[in-house]
Amino acid sequence: MKLCYSALSPFARKVRVTAIEHGLMDQLEKVDPDTSDMFKGFNRANPLGKIPSLELDNGDLIYDSIVICEYLDSIGKGPKLFPPAGPERWRVLTLHTMADGMMDNTLQRRVNSLLPEGEGSPSWMERLRFGIENCLDEMERQADGYGEALNIGTITVACALGYHDFRLGYEQWRNGRPALTRWYEKMLKHTSISETLPG
Repeated sequence: MKLCYSALSPFARKVRVTAIEHGLMDQLEKVDPDTSDMFKGFNRANPLGKIPSLELDNGDLIYDSIVICEYLDSIGKGPKLFPPAGPERWRVLTLHTMADGMMDNTLQRRVNSLLPEGEGSPSWMERLRFGIENCLDEMERQADGYGEALNIGTITVACALGYHDFRLGYEQWRNGRPALTRWYEKMLKHTSISETLPG
């Protein structure tokens, strides 16, 4: 299988964590993204130009990160990271969606900061920041219930926090969020989480 990814992408990090947890990393051949022009996309194989994408051995291509993660979860031998149908599945997927949206907001802020002068939007940047803060506050409220086990929800929260540290560390999300801070420190004890930190 060929995985197109960047080590700095939080979305690709979710995939790598999933692959590590299932012992599949040695089955993934890395394909580097095309970084020559971010405005034309990083990945020609994906019509959206985004990473990650996974080319299967039969030539089929799957994307985006949540689909790749669930595929790897379906073929992997480790504990399942996607709960079966039922209340727990919807809870975990909802948590995933919140954290995934936080990562998207952080990425958009990064891209907006790279736009030529005059093309960025300060008001949109503030809206993105507001969304990130809302997610962090909700994570703080929920953190004591996350537990220490990995699932696609907790993996994505950890990836979102790690990406925030990497891109927006000066905003110091830990301030005023002791429960989330404690939980994240426990997550960093998972090899798959600590070994895939960006930077």
